[in-house]
Amino acid sequence: MGSPRIQPFIPRWTTGRRSVVTLLIVVSAMAFIAQTFAEMTSPGFTLQWLCLSMAGIEKGCIWQLFTYLFIHGTPGGWPVIGVVHLFINMMTLYFVGREVEAIAGPRHLLGMYFLGGIVGGLGQIAAFPNAPGVTGASAGVCAVLIAFTTILPEFEVTLLLFFVVPVRIRAKYVGWLVVGGAGAMAAFHWMPSVAHVAHLGGCLVGWIYARQLGFGNPWWIQRRMVERRQREERLARMSPDQYMTEEIDPVLDKISREGIRSLNRRERRILERGREKISQKDTRISVR
Repeated sequence: MGSPRIQPFIPRWTTGRRSVVTLLIVVSAMAFIAQTFAEMTSPGFTLQWLCLSMAGIEKGCIWQLFTYLFIHGTPGGWPVIGVVHLFINMMTLYFVGREVEAIAGPRHLLGMYFLGGIVGGLGQIAAFPNAPGVTGASAGVCAVLIAFTTILPEFEVTLLLFFVVPVRIRAKYVGWLVVGGAGAMAAFHWMPSVAHVAHLGGCLVGWIYARQLGFGNPWWIQRRMVERRQREERLARMSPDQYMTEEIDPVLDKISREGIRSLNRRERRILERGREKISQKDTRISVR
């Protein structure tokens, strides 16, 4: 499946601003050139010091959590594989990253990109600690891609199926395809040379990051908190007589039917609030 092609959603106020997406693409391209020369002059240097591996992290090479994002292909392997790897990642980042940067801002785009890369990389080496090394920006790109599908779920994109056949599809379905495909390949060990766990980790970060920014459907706990706050505000506005009619009377009816022991915590709280309402009413009467 090829990279998505979408119509720019970038608002006018971003015109002329230096894009961090462009910066990431340029730095990644320059890093690949440097990687190629390093492999020609010092074979094994990139794999040992810049690719992400459990052995490297155990030795204290923490920088590998960042540098592996700028290494593409298999160090020492065919350069054309690295070119294809880099091209797919950067094309995807270019098309979806511009939209995310325009809406969420450059700081958040960089945050989800590198956080997705770190979490995805850690997940990959935790799942396969004996693997020689993880390379590529795919985890960071997946984070940005899933953030895009969360921010603009109904936005239509054109996928080039097998890089030839154009298919129009909504962004949210692209997200499901990416997550489902990576999950299936990880579960059944298809294409073991691909870091599927890293992709899933990046997807998870992108989804959570976008939701924390306020996009997507609210969490269940967020809905409950909003409903509770709205209810508390409505009860606070009620007059004592209205509160007695709408809240206290149903509780008293339940007590007459089932006894006071049948009351739950919420209903006991209603009675407590009722006493407060009555005391407030008595205070107002006495003041008058």
